Parts: sequence; structure tokens; C-alpha cells
Amino acid sequence: MNAAARQLPEWTNSYALLRDRIPSVPSPEEVRSVSEDGNDVELLRYWPQGSWKAPSDATRLMLLGARNDQAATELSQQSWQHTATLVLLAGKPEDVEQVVKLPDTSTIFEAPMDNYDVVEVTDFDRPVARGRMHLGSNFALLSDPDLYSPSQPDLARRAVLANFAGSAFQHGMSWMLLVAEEQHANPLAPGWSKATQISVMSRESN
Repeated sequence: MNAAARQLPEWTNSYALLRDRIPSVPSPEEVRSVSEDGNDVELLRYWPQGSWKAPSDATRLMLLGARNDQAATELSQQSWQHTATLVLLAGKPEDVEQVVKLPDTSTIFEAPMDNYDVVEVTDFDRPVARGRMHLGSNFALLSDPDLYSPSQPDLARRAVLANFAGSAFQHGMSWMLLVAEEQHANPLAPGWSKATQISVMSRESN
């Protein structure tokens, strides 16, 4: 390789499954995934530390770790644009919130799927929050809950995460990992810490 690369942790492959994507591992340093129809090619890896050109069929990059300015400049010259910043949060199930008191009008539903479990919070029978969790070897990987105009957004989000924390604890998971939007990582909720940053870059397909 012409760009120094690091082997990826196990959760990176699980992150594709969590989003209904089909992953492959062309090398220990990269996870390539596509949508269920075989399109929308995404590449997940650490920021390159030297000269590197993304595959021509890729439309999205997810780069772990601190931004490399030289690599960012080279990618911008290849028509890549920074579109989002995510943060991987980590916490032990026993250290994070496991119980959230919801209004009497709210209900929590749980549904196991093929690659993940789903938790949905409703209010007056209307979905207001939904999240996913994939169980790995010793970790539970969570998506940032989707919110559907709840009257109390923070409460709905916390309820989903707390439900997953209780489930992860019951399954004996050592860690919970949450890929969160940057706004949900400041300030951090009790028990959570920042593990790494994820820079998302996109370009139009060729």
C-alpha cells in the first residue's frame, strides 16, 4: 500500500450490518460495503497517512481518527467533500443509564431482526424514536436513535439507549459502542467517553 494503514477493529464490519449494508473486507485495513441493491459503495478505514487515492466506484468515505490535513487536501482535489462528522462513543453497560421514566402515554417495543435488535418508543401510539443494536463478540454497537418529532426529544433518545444498555448488560457485553452525531457527543452523558472521530466524505458517482 502507498498509504500507511492500520487494521480496523471488529465493530467496523458490524457498522455496515447495522445499516442494512452488505460488507466485505478486501484487506484488514478497509471495510467496503454496498447497499442491498449492490450500489452506493462506501469505504471505511482510518485516515490515510500518506498519498492515497480512493477507489473510483466509491461514493462515500468514513475515515476514523484525527483529520489528516494533507490527505484531506488530496481528497478534495479528487472531488471529495466533507459532509458530516460522527463520534464513536464507548461506555460499559453498567456505567450508563439503564432506566428512563417515560410518560404514561408512552410505550417501548422491542423487535429482534436478522442482524440487529430494534427498539421503538411510541407516544399515543405514534412512533417518536427508534434505534438499532448489533451484538458483537464482547460489545453492543448502537446507531444514533432516529427521532420523529417527539415532544421531548432528549427523553425519547435516552429511553432507546437505556433500553439497549439493559439488554447489553443482560447479554454480558463488556462495552457499548454508539456511533453518534457530533451534537449528541457534547456534552457527554454519564458513563460515556469519546473513542474516536469519524469524518464522512462524499462525492457523486462516476
